[in-house]
Amino acid sequence: MLASKPVLFLDPPEFRIRVESLAAPRLRERPIVVAAPGAERATVLALSSEARAAGIARGTEVRLAQKICPDLVVLPPNPELYARASRALHAVIARFAPIIEPRGWGHAFCDISGTERLFGPPVDVAWKMSRAVHEEVRLPLAIGIAGNKLVSEVAAEVAKAVRRSGGQAVGDYLIPVERGEEAKFLAPNHVDLLPDLAQKLRDRLDEYQLERIGQVAEIPVPDLCAVFGARGRSLHAATLGIDPRPVLPPTVKAEFRVEHTLATDTNDRGELDRLIVALADTLGRRLRRRNLATRRLRLLITYTDWMETARTMSVPSLQLDTDLRAAVRAAFALAVTRTVAIRTVGLVVDGLVEAGVQLELWEAGQAATEAAYTSSESESAARKRRSGGQQAAIDRITRRWGGGGIRRGAVAGSLQVA
Repeated sequence: MLASKPVLFLDPPEFRIRVESLAAPRLRERPIVVAAPGAERATVLALSSEARAAGIARGTEVRLAQKICPDLVVLPPNPELYARASRALHAVIARFAPIIEPRGWGHAFCDISGTERLFGPPVDVAWKMSRAVHEEVRLPLAIGIAGNKLVSEVAAEVAKAVRRSGGQAVGDYLIPVERGEEAKFLAPNHVDLLPDLAQKLRDRLDEYQLERIGQVAEIPVPDLCAVFGARGRSLHAATLGIDPRPVLPPTVKAEFRVEHTLATDTNDRGELDRLIVALADTLGRRLRRRNLATRRLRLLITYTDWMETARTMSVPSLQLDTDLRAAVRAAFALAVTRTVAIRTVGLVVDGLVEAGVQLELWEAGQAATEAAYTSSESESAARKRRSGGQQAAIDRITRRWGGGGIRRGAVAGSLQVA
């Protein structure tokens, strides 16, 4: 089963423009744009609804915008003002959401797991949050409610579009997406609404006249991979509303890193193997403490002559020591191509996702993805669960007795030697 938590995406419409209007009330109801001053071909970074109604769009050159709308007010960006407003907004929503991940000026993802007893179901939390922000910060909110970050972000964007299409000023508005309805919700929307979609992918989708998310979702994964390479799998997952990324507060980095400098430079493979295993185990414990898994690891090596090399590997979602050790050993074998002694070894894991999401199930296409929601536990999943139980026991021993509480075996042929 796919992990799902109640996630809100908060999108204050026209944030920079509204903050500028709060700071200078005379600007209210005026056509306003924010653009870099003095640039020869400066473009519009943000605009008010009045400027949009006049025919201006984000990215329009300022010179053209001023021709379209002669009474246009052009303001330079004011990062300090936007930062103060963002902090004020986040201080309000922190009363309702235990985990907040800021996303640009004023925007934020909120994981509201565990708040139901205090504030009610997610929709109630969203309304209470929006009312408090409106009253205390005087900013409206568009809020998307879903089981992950991707769908909640799209829902907030749809909320703004729905309000605008009704001829109303964009005020407090929210759209909830029920569990299991993600693909159905996304299908009729334009592919441009998919967040973080690379421009090259957008261009290729346009070349194939694929305008709606549902059109892309209907294409089998092998066909998408034939056109887009490995990115075809992640694109297919996105069109189905699958997103395993956790909501991470600023205090939690999006990557974990460990590094060790040897007391004596060496190229002894046995000693180096023990070192990279220890580094992998350290990161495994960090991941498991936060119930995270990694989808990419990077091995960094510095030689005694200060030359550096690195190897990055994409991996299925890993958090168990056995899996991490195997991946790190593979990266080490590919990275070390010199006979010079090694001085420092570092290991970085990123591409963090919530543990328990079986990404490999997506690769078999739509049918396998849908089956992942309802099918019984597979043999592979059962093995992972057993390994996870063994790993949890090892972690408990390590926490109590330290690393010396575990003696690892070595493999000789088909025999396990204690």
